Amino acid sequence: MGVWKCHATCIWTLLLAVLLAGVPRYSEIAGRAEAAAVPAPLPPPFEFLEGIFEPNATLSTTLEENDVSARVAYDVAQAIRPIFNVRGFQPEHPYRIVKEPDGSLAAFEYTIDDESVLKVERGDDGFVARVHQMPLVTEITTVTATVNRSLWAALTDMNFPKADSLVMGLVDIYDAQVDFFRDIRSGDAIRLIIEAKYHRGEFVKYGDLLAAEFVNQGHPLQAFRFRDDYYDENGMSTRRSFLRAPLQFTRLSSGYTTARLHPIYNTVRPHLGVDYAAPAGTDVWAASDGTVTFAGTNGGFGRMVTIRHPNGVTTSYAHLSRILVNVGARVKQREPIGRVGMTGTATGPHLDYRMTVSGRSVNPGTQRLDPPKPIDPSLKDAYLASVVDLSAELRSLAMMSGN
Repeated sequence: MGVWKCHATCIWTLLLAVLLAGVPRYSEIAGRAEAAAVPAPLPPPFEFLEGIFEPNATLSTTLEENDVSARVAYDVAQAIRPIFNVRGFQPEHPYRIVKEPDGSLAAFEYTIDDESVLKVERGDDGFVARVHQMPLVTEITTVTATVNRSLWAALTDMNFPKADSLVMGLVDIYDAQVDFFRDIRSGDAIRLIIEAKYHRGEFVKYGDLLAAEFVNQGHPLQAFRFRDDYYDENGMSTRRSFLRAPLQFTRLSSGYTTARLHPIYNTVRPHLGVDYAAPAGTDVWAASDGTVTFAGTNGGFGRMVTIRHPNGVTTSYAHLSRILVNVGARVKQREPIGRVGMTGTATGPHLDYRMTVSGRSVNPGTQRLDPPKPIDPSLKDAYLASVVDLSAELRSLAMMSGN
């Protein structure tokens, strides 16, 4: 019996030792918990490089300036070619480059316009390019302003987003009725009803200008959009066969005159055109339908395009940075024919726009080449009905602004 107790005690002692041997000590548990609390090191971050395309820059030069190899830049261009013109990158348009932690290119993005972005991303089989369309939400908004110094300042001083497009909308509608170089006066009033487009709550751009009233020297001029055109309250078109300004300009830097002190030669000489200051690379449009008769370099005018129009009218566009048409080409009104530059004798980027009628120089800013046209009689009733609410809204804006 005593022998059995000894054996049992020994057995239980051995079992307990075995069990305890499998249980970690408190110090071991604490050490493991402390080790588990230390986070794993984070992977190196991606690098984001942002900028805008410079004048005369290309896709390749832009990528290489951001330490992307020529070989990779070539691969990116090859991926883009099927869906976007690799020569179509415009000055002032933003881009973004994304690099892997090791410095290799992961993605490239370029804002084509207000509604589309070109995206190039590295995939398993090389780079893949796509054009992404941004969904926009449209809201109707109103704009009111009073001119104190200039038409530009009236809208930019009010901090309206993209005020330049508002100014160009006014110029586009009223350029047949108002000389925006000479007729603007302090106290002139601007009232607009316009579409505003947003992406994820952020303003992107203006859409159609639905109605406008411009009070110039006390005389109200109204315009209403109908079937992609503009008519006054009586149904007379505000359009003409020639654009007054063949580009989106920032200001008129010099008008038509027979005696101007030349900024470079410092002598008094005629300036038989209108100078429009604009950023280098801005599109220059054909002022009207016609045929290109000259496209090349012309002395102090630098790169220049001349277009022949019906009824003995010609227009010329000088100091271009690029020419986009060839001699003999037929062009339509608002078709891009070149880009603003400062070639030839020029002190800054601008367009020198000139016009002749039957070989005689005329002021393109004041020339009236065709009378206003009425709306199609079959559409007049529908037009007048469509502008009732817009007219009431313009009257309300006039009452609120007090002018």
